This record gives sequence, structure tokens and C-alpha cells, in this order.
Amino acid sequence: MTLQLNTLIVNSSTQKTSQLTLNATGPLEAGIRLHYEKETWRYPSLHESNILIFGKGPFTGLGLFGSHRLTFVFRSPITGGLHASSMGGAAYAFAATGLDLVVLEGRSSSPCIIVLEDVGEGLEEEWYCLEKHELDKIYKGYKGYRGTRALHKYIAENILGGKPKSWYRILLVGPAAWTTLAAGVFSWVDDGHGNPSPIVDGASRGGAGTVMAQGHGVAAIIVGGKPRAQDKKLAAIAKKIIEEKLGKPLHQAVSEATTKYRFDPKLGTGGTFGVNYYHYRELLPVLAYNSIYMSRTVRLHVHQLIMEYFWKPFQEQVFESKIKPWRTCGEPCSVACKKIWNNVKLDYEPAHAMGPMIGVITLQDTAKLVELVDDLGIDAIEAGHIVAWLFDAIDKDILEYKELGLSSKPIMDPLSLTPLSSRNNALLARKILNEYVERSNEILSLIAMHGARYAAKILDELYDSIVSSRGTSFKDLLVYAGYGENGYMTPNYYWSPGMIAPLYVLGRYWTNYSPAYSEPEEYARISVKRAISEMAIDNAGACRFHRKWMSKALGSLYRELLGVDVDIEKIMMEDYRLIAQYNIRAGAEPVPWESRKTMDIVATIACELGVKDLEGRVGDREFLHGWWSRFYDEVKRIVFS
Repeated sequence: MTLQLNTLIVNSSTQKTSQLTLNATGPLEAGIRLHYEKETWRYPSLHESNILIFGKGPFTGLGLFGSHRLTFVFRSPITGGLHASSMGGAAYAFAATGLDLVVLEGRSSSPCIIVLEDVGEGLEEEWYCLEKHELDKIYKGYKGYRGTRALHKYIAENILGGKPKSWYRILLVGPAAWTTLAAGVFSWVDDGHGNPSPIVDGASRGGAGTVMAQGHGVAAIIVGGKPRAQDKKLAAIAKKIIEEKLGKPLHQAVSEATTKYRFDPKLGTGGTFGVNYYHYRELLPVLAYNSIYMSRTVRLHVHQLIMEYFWKPFQEQVFESKIKPWRTCGEPCSVACKKIWNNVKLDYEPAHAMGPMIGVITLQDTAKLVELVDDLGIDAIEAGHIVAWLFDAIDKDILEYKELGLSSKPIMDPLSLTPLSSRNNALLARKILNEYVERSNEILSLIAMHGARYAAKILDELYDSIVSSRGTSFKDLLVYAGYGENGYMTPNYYWSPGMIAPLYVLGRYWTNYSPAYSEPEEYARISVKRAISEMAIDNAGACRFHRKWMSKALGSLYRELLGVDVDIEKIMMEDYRLIAQYNIRAGAEPVPWESRKTMDIVATIACELGVKDLEGRVGDREFLHGWWSRFYDEVKRIVFS
């Protein structure tokens, strides 16, 4: 027994839709199984037959905090395999359509904007098409905004004029979606007057925006309609189930489980930005991951600079001011995890990508870069890796800064970081990001069109003599896990083997990402278990910030609230197995580490933690390939047993 999901098939080639019912426990399961059944591995990732699926979880609209994420499933142009990403708060408005799931197929010959709404008389659809040059003009500037924010303003003013914005979300792409592999689907929370507020969220990792734009020719999808009354009876049942399962009131359970993301009184800070720099300290990777080779003394020096110029200004304005600029992602939620600094939403990952990872330690400069990345519509984590990698290549003298059209070298020496060097790096990063999206530089165009892993191989060939003389390569400076021939995924910013280990989906938290080390078999078991747990949260359309309480009640909610008696952990393991089988068929199976720096993440964290057997293993490719093989063998044993 399972749920019946009201599904809309949207064909952007014909501008026609059809409805059907799919049986699944949630959008993640439905997306994985639909891709598998349609054998979409037979098509290139940007083929019009490679469907983009998104939908809400089964608990949306039942008054449960954190249950309104919109989950996306697609074949990634980055990895070449199945990938999933999610967007905060967007399912709150999506639920007004009366749909559970949307499947996007076909490809429009010109960029189109699709409206899906239910104003009380059933689902209605509208289609608007623009010429590409018209869309580009909007991206360049509209009513004081640029990029994704400009497109939001244009749509709000010209398509959604006069409608209650709070029950609409615009899922859109930026200019990067039409020119790169690493673009996300973004959505700005409207301020109620047709303007994008500072709150933005994106399904970014893996390139969902690229699939939406280049695969299907869609610039935006507007979802929403007439507000639907909450089913108070079901909401009361859900609350009762959770409180019985957890043995405490719902508000107390939520408050205790989400302290880090709201405000931790013991630390005097909150949110991923506030807590991570305080908690992880010198264990956070900085300066193109070169910190893994630095002494603890040097890393502590960099951390002190970060706390002074980066963390302290955030702390003063976000937590110590009388007016607390805390917001939600667009759904009613007690956590208010979105922290606004100078009108820019700052979370740890995007800020770190555009900050310490690229040698920028001043918050003002980082905030401007985060704003640029959001406007361009790029996955911030991938953008940070690209800029850091190129900065590192220049610093290691295998690439001339002038070849990227830069005016000077970036400063990547940890002992030379100052507010002045930070400003220099920020200006250079801005130029790289703009030209990466515009493809106005030969090297940056190569990366945009084919991804960093493929580009590294080509650059190693083109610069063979320099690479040989310097004793390092473009490939060895890039941090990534490889898939198949050219697929890859750059890690989230943690010094952790789990972020680059051979798992079928990376770039999410479907792994053990703590700064830890253990024998590869044990690490694999922990990582797969974590992947299954995180998948269940994504499948439920729930926010992982609420996972500590939601995970404990999930089975009971399915069984007692929805009448579906399922073993959700077993189903997620079956779905993970389908992902593995799909990716193998797609030629996107994990491959042994190629980059020295990637391998050294494992050896250096082990040394940092005092694992004596690994002292001296830094750079030992044979040993580290052995670790990789043992880990992957255990993953396959677990998944296929």
C-alpha cells in the first residue's frame, strides 16, 4: 500500500499537459522510479526526454514545521547520474495548485514561462514565450534588479500583477542556466509588492537549473493559487502522533532539535554561518582546501582573521542588534533560520564559498559575491570550487593570471591575508564568475561547457611542459569525486572523507560529513546509513534542519496519519539501489580518486585526529586508492546484498 500522487506532465515542446496518478511515498521515490522506468539513462542529461521532476512531500499543509520543501529529481549534467536537490518553503505555495508532482519534458524552441495555478475551479495553465535576446535583456537589468531577481520582478509585474504574492512562488533560472552546467533553480520570496525580498533558496547542487533551461527551454514556472484551508483535523492528529512518539510537546521538540539553526544561547549565535565558524574553528577547509596541509598554528591564525573580519560583523548585526533580521524560507516555521546581513541572506556554504575558500575574509566583499552568485543563478558551492581552483593554479604558477583576463594575482598565502588582499581577491573572483557565465574567456568557457574535471584534463594537456616543470597539475589541484569518464561532484565545505567518498550521490548530506576517520568499511556503513536517513527526509518534503525530531516520527506519521503502513527505511534503500543501478547504466559509476588533493583529505584528517598508522600517508596514492576500493566494496555489498 502506498500514496497516490496527483501528477502533472508538462511538455514544453507542445505546450500541452496531462494528468495521471503515480504511486509512491513521496517525490523522491516517484522521481527515481519514473527515471528508471523511462530508462532516461539512454539519453544525454540535457536531452528533452530527460525529465525534470519536482514535487511536495505528503505532510505539506498539515501544520508541521519544516515540511514544505520542494524536492527535485533529475539526471545531473555534472555527475551524469541521477541527482536530487530541494528548495526551502516553496511547497507551501505549490500545494495551492492541488498537485503533488510535476514532470517536465520536451524542449521549447524559445525560453518559456509557465503558470500553474488553481484559483478554486481546478488547475489552470498559461504559457508565455520570450525570445532569448529579450530574456537576456531582462537579466542585464530590470527595474533596478539583475539576473534572477530581475526575472522575478519582471514576472511579478507583467504576469502576476494584482495576485496575492504570498501564495505564489516563482521557480526560475538565471543567465548561468543557459551557458554552464552548474546552474540551480532559484526562488525569491516576494516582499508582497512584487519585489524579491532578501530571502532566496535554490535547488542548486547538480545542475537542476541547467536541465530546466538547456534541456527543456523553460525560464520559469510559477506555482500557486487560491489559499487552501488547513485540514485542522489532520493537523491535530499529526501533532498528537508526534507528541506521543517524542514524549514532549511539539514546540518543545522542534525548539530542542533546531537550536543550532535558530539561536544557541550557549554560543550566543545561530544559523549555519554563526555556529560553524564557532564550532569547527580551524577544521573548516580554507584557501582552496590547502589548509589541510597547514600546521594547526597557521590554521588557527586564519581562523582568528575569519572571526575578526568575517564572523564578528555578522554577529554584531544579526544577533547583537535590537532588531533581529531573522526570517523563514517562506513557510510558517518557528526556527527562522535565514539570517540577513546588510540585506543579503548568508548561510555557511555560499558565504564560505565566496569567502575563506577563495581568500576573502571581509564580510562586505563576500556578501556582494554571494549576491552576484544568486543573481547569476549558479550553484554557490561549485562556483567557489572553480574560483578557488583557478586561484590555486595561478598561485602555483601553472597558470598566468593574464590568461584569465585578470589584472593581478590572487593572494592565497595564509600569512598574507588582510582586508586589502581580501578586496583584491573579491574583485578577481567577480570577474571570473561573470566571464564564466558569459563564456567570454577560452578557459572559463571550457569549464562552463564541459565542467571542471574535463577542463582539468584538457588544461593538463595544453600546459604539459609547465605542469611537468612545476611538479603539479590542474587535476591534482581540483577537489572532486569522479563519476564515469567525465562526471564529477565537488564537495560541500567540510574536511571530511565522506564528502568525496565513492557514494552514488554526493554534493548533498547523503553521507557522514563530520571531520572524522575510521576504517573504510566502518565509514562506508555509517555513510550509507546516513544517506538512507537523509533520503527519507527529502522524500517527505521535510527540511533537514528538522530531521532530529522528524526522523523519529516519520514511520508513525505515514502509518497513523496517512494510513500507509510502510517500512520507509527499506523503501529508501530500494530507491538507493535503483539510483546505483541507474548510474551504472548511465556510465556514471564512482571511479577511483584522480586528484592528489582529494585523496589527501582522507590522510590529513586522519593525521589531524591522531591516527598514527596514517602518518606519512599524505600523497601515498597506492594506499589511498586502497582505502577508496575498500570503502566502495563495502558500499556495493550493502546496497546490492
